[in-house]
Amino acid sequence: MSIQPAGSVLGSSASASRAGVLLSALQPPAPSRATVVRKELLDRLLDDASAKLVLVVAPAGWGKTSLLRDWCASGEASATAWLSADGADNDPARFWAGVIAALRTVCPGVGAAALEMLKAPGGNAADGVLPSLINDLAGAAGRLTLVIDDFHLITSEEIKQGFGFLVDHLPVTLGLMVAARCDPDLPLARMRARGELAEFRADDLRFSETETADLLNGTLGLALPPDDVHALRERTEGWAAGLYLAALSLRGREDVARGIPEITGETRQMVDYFAAEVLADQPAEVRSFLLRTSVLNGFCASLCDAVAGPADSDGSAGSQRLLEQLERSQLFLVPLDSTRQWYRYHTLFAEWLRHELARSEPGLAAELHRRASAWHREHGSVTEAIDHAICAGQLADARDLIAAHWQPLLNEGLPETVDSWLDRLPAQMVAEDARMCMIRAWLARFLGRLDEVEPWLAAAKAAAPGGPCPAGPSSMESAASMLRSQSGHMTGDLALAESASRRAVELEAAGADRWRAAALALLGISLFWRGDAAEASRLFTQVVDPTRPPASNLASVWALGYRAAISARDGDLESAERDLRDVQDLAADHGLGRYWMMATAITTSAELLAARGRPGEAKQCAMDALALARRGRARPETAHALLCLAKISSRARHSDEARAYIGEARDVIARCADPGILSDMLAEAEQAADLRAAGLRAAGLPAAASATSPGSPTAPVTDMVEPLTSREREVLDLLAEGRSNRGIADQLVVTLDTVKRHVSHILAKLGAVNRTEAVARARGRNLIG
Repeated sequence: MSIQPAGSVLGSSASASRAGVLLSALQPPAPSRATVVRKELLDRLLDDASAKLVLVVAPAGWGKTSLLRDWCASGEASATAWLSADGADNDPARFWAGVIAALRTVCPGVGAAALEMLKAPGGNAADGVLPSLINDLAGAAGRLTLVIDDFHLITSEEIKQGFGFLVDHLPVTLGLMVAARCDPDLPLARMRARGELAEFRADDLRFSETETADLLNGTLGLALPPDDVHALRERTEGWAAGLYLAALSLRGREDVARGIPEITGETRQMVDYFAAEVLADQPAEVRSFLLRTSVLNGFCASLCDAVAGPADSDGSAGSQRLLEQLERSQLFLVPLDSTRQWYRYHTLFAEWLRHELARSEPGLAAELHRRASAWHREHGSVTEAIDHAICAGQLADARDLIAAHWQPLLNEGLPETVDSWLDRLPAQMVAEDARMCMIRAWLARFLGRLDEVEPWLAAAKAAAPGGPCPAGPSSMESAASMLRSQSGHMTGDLALAESASRRAVELEAAGADRWRAAALALLGISLFWRGDAAEASRLFTQVVDPTRPPASNLASVWALGYRAAISARDGDLESAERDLRDVQDLAADHGLGRYWMMATAITTSAELLAARGRPGEAKQCAMDALALARRGRARPETAHALLCLAKISSRARHSDEARAYIGEARDVIARCADPGILSDMLAEAEQAADLRAAGLRAAGLPAAASATSPGSPTAPVTDMVEPLTSREREVLDLLAEGRSNRGIADQLVVTLDTVKRHVSHILAKLGAVNRTEAVARARGRNLIG
């Protein structure tokens, strides 16, 4: 995996845009003209860059962002990825998609599988996303650094836990730099004791006397004598923003020295005082522009024109002229891109401006938010349009926008974003609108709050229609039936799933092809688990009608996987393999490989591999299916994968492991209200395990009992089905040395794909799930030293 120079955005655009990540968040802010390069701090940062975690923690305005930005631009950071966090990133899928998009600016293609998992329903960092990403990064050809700015804006507990997991399992190829206003929730004391942590705090970031003089006299041109420089530094205590604010407030005064004693040391008072002084010096046009655009988190000239007022009398864009003037005046404007089209205000200054706007022009902020929402709606920025509509108090408009756009966001794996919008609407407004109740029900299903699905469906039935719900099922009743069918399926109430899906098929008989296919697939799956395989197969064939493109890619993947399972059970392996190839192609073409709906297809693949005498590959395949099923919280698929693993373990004479898998499956099936054929499948697996154990005892052979939990890396495995080739032994030796795939390829003078193929064969032959386990098992067999 190659590393690109810092600043490259190769491969980042698509992954960023899919999850709503602004491309400007993937680049350090452009330096303003009021910049002082802090060489001593940069030298320290360079010395500490090899630490596991570099932490830059200080209150607002201490120069955290500027320091990390200057380090990225110093030429010493040749492979540095940047992510600026904001409040919207508290949706875990959006945050981790942003991390992956940032990493892809320097390591193209990294995190492809993790990104698919995020997009898939029920995806989260704990369910394989981070392990997959970490494994990808471990194979990088060189070291790279991820910088995350404004991490204090991340409040999601799920993201914090995931970030802790990333830090705990950080590969040597990745370094982390984090800027925040407070310590992140990490074991900092332990990391400090181990020498894994480098820290920069407010005391470290205070401007020195020399840096203060450079800023005040060199950059801002005040021409202050040394005594005044010293006095101003003492007054501001070296606070970067305070110095800058003070300099702007003193600029133009005849007797600067007399103004210095007026400066107070308390941060809030300083901001209020300096901002008021600076604003008072501006022409009325500039003051009005600053106050009115303060409601915007990021802005360009066109957006400012729409919000703050009309163009100049000569027809030119007034906002563009004012933005250029503000930047020349160094008035708290932070460029967000290298072309200087998008900007934001310095955080402290923006907070003060909004406070002043509310004080001086009460009620105007709502109108400004309304204009911003209209601009974003016209320009296709739906999330910003909804946010501004809510801030404007246009709650009905916000509700209609949510109704029109929630589904694409859900399909992109961003349910928390939609959930947060509904949380900001009055509870009564949600409860009275059937569309909002239905969206709540879908969100409950996606977020695993299955006990909330039925109450929200009942609320939707009792509520008024509210308005159209574009591109959805033919009716609210049909949508409720499909959702009830899915919920019943996932919880193992298969009788409910069948009755609900039958109703959905009736209601969608004349509906859109997509939703008719979804209803047919749901009914077929319910019938499969209830034992009517023949009727289920007929329905699946309707879904995947080969005479036309699929009406629904997801429904087709689901139907093909189940049809393959039916063929495999009937002994028609050729048909099963054909359907599984079609599943694989369709999933690859449309990014569905990590959807939990793939679990049955993958479990069926595992069963076929086991039947061919390839237990290592079969077990890995079944473990993948189990991970997907658990992510989807789907009890039938979870039990199916566990029973498949039990059979694989039993055939390998791992009796204890087989019994453990059977015990887990039994617990899952016991929680199903109507488990259908799962009960028979459980009995079949128990009988097979007992018969195999009895046969081994009768033959006087030992059962290789597993002393570890199912899936444990140290669980014993059978002898290899095939011996390692000489080339595979060479690759194994290099794996044991900790070489990356790229390093192995360079050493053996072969392609990266060849190495990956050898590694895959080694894992299969050793029955290992990853490189570490393969090395451990090889050492246990004395294959390597």
